[in-house]
Amino acid sequence: MQGFSVIELIIVIILLGILAVTAVPAFLSRDGIAEQRIQQELLSALRLSQERAMQDVNQRCYGIEFAAMSIRPYECGTAVPPEQVISVAGDVNVTVNSSVPNASTRWLFNSWGCPVSENHTVNAEPCGQSSVEIVITGTTMRYVCVQSQGYIRSGACST
Repeated sequence: MQGFSVIELIIVIILLGILAVTAVPAFLSRDGIAEQRIQQELLSALRLSQERAMQDVNQRCYGIEFAAMSIRPYECGTAVPPEQVISVAGDVNVTVNSSVPNASTRWLFNSWGCPVSENHTVNAEPCGQSSVEIVITGTTMRYVCVQSQGYIRSGACST
């Protein structure tokens, strides 16, 4: 008299089966997780560097630096804390597409928040020169675009 009937147990088993078939694969799948993490951390680092470049009236040397296995904010040559360094796993590749000189290693933001070369003249390079597209490839492909006018967004840069 105190317990579950067979019909109630069957209904619970069916519901658990439906959940297992639909929800569990979404939680166990690792496809694109590393790329998404790098994309989100990169968006955050770019926006922070851009904000610092626009606020610092004495120095205009804030940007992003690319190394073999890491991406790090560039802050006028000073060391950044380890928690700000974005590590890139071995199965993920990051490439930079831009006409900004040496953009694949380091590029900066000018006082208007636009992407410029490392050797730019302070306030001499206006916005609209070139966009920077960062491509993150692994099991999936993700993009980060810094448009020539300084707008930072996820997605490919339009040509």
